[in-house]
Amino acid sequence: MKKTILISAFVLASSAVYAQVDKISILDANADGRISVEEAASDPALSAVFAKLDINKDGYLTPSELADN
Repeated sequence: MKKTILISAFVLASSAVYAQVDKISILDANADGRISVEEAASDPALSAVFAKLDINKDGYLTPSELADN
């Protein structure tokens, strides 16, 4: 039972990581590994929360900033 719970938790966590990496690969037009304000503009939902997600206020979303939210 414990193994099943741990495996399930790992799978769910892995899915979240893949989802945010996927978001970056889709929107990262210049392939620098992060999403700029301009790149985020093509996704209205992300664009609406960009400033909140940009924790260090550098104008880019990194994988760690997306993972934290």
